[in-house]
Amino acid sequence: MLDTCSLDSLQAVESFEQHPLFYFCCVFATVVGAIAGATASSRVRMDIVGVLVCGTIASLGGGTVRDILLNGMITQNGTPITVYWVVGHDVQFLYMALITSLIMFYVTRFWNPPVGTIRVADTFAMAFFTLLGAAKAYYLGCPGITCICMGVCTGVAGGALRDVLTGNVPYVFRSKEIYASAAFSGSLLFVVLQYFNCPYQISYILGTIVVFVVRMAAVYMNWRLPSYRSLLDAVSHEDQQN
Repeated sequence: MLDTCSLDSLQAVESFEQHPLFYFCCVFATVVGAIAGATASSRVRMDIVGVLVCGTIASLGGGTVRDILLNGMITQNGTPITVYWVVGHDVQFLYMALITSLIMFYVTRFWNPPVGTIRVADTFAMAFFTLLGAAKAYYLGCPGITCICMGVCTGVAGGALRDVLTGNVPYVFRSKEIYASAAFSGSLLFVVLQYFNCPYQISYILGTIVVFVVRMAAVYMNWRLPSYRSLLDAVSHEDQQN
């Protein structure tokens, strides 16, 4: 569907990446991801090191996995892809994740965040990270399906790592949660809108909104995807009734 960025699209991407709104998306996603990770780790009584590690991994994990998968690709200006927060100006995001996690460690000692804090913060982080991942793959000229996969990976990997570290089943693997499907919906919308030459900024914003709305609607309206049920289970149930 999508093989390479056109010149106009590339210019739109570069222009948007210099826009304050894009920087806000990066900062906001980093901060709320760390809030979700630090809050989850504090609820299982981790020490300060555990909270810092869990909060930082939850915040930066999705982008890290994405950049590892994209390793070896070259940007339009000839720069090879590396894990974004390791070098250069983007190391600021590591500081943001660490500082936010440290703040939450002390905040949660005196104030217990209300039920749902982790889920709402995680949804915000997933929505913003999903489109950041899809947009980065698009900028690199990846095929449409790859852009979607990178969007889903960036959106859900950090939360999955957080849940594993805190001893919980990741949302993405829970049968009663619409999680990766929300990230998929937003990424797909972004790619489709770009295919039909929709302005880049509008595609990006709409994709982010769709991820957030689908995820929150699924939580509060109890939307479910069909889950596995063995035919043998159905036969066994009928035998018990007979």
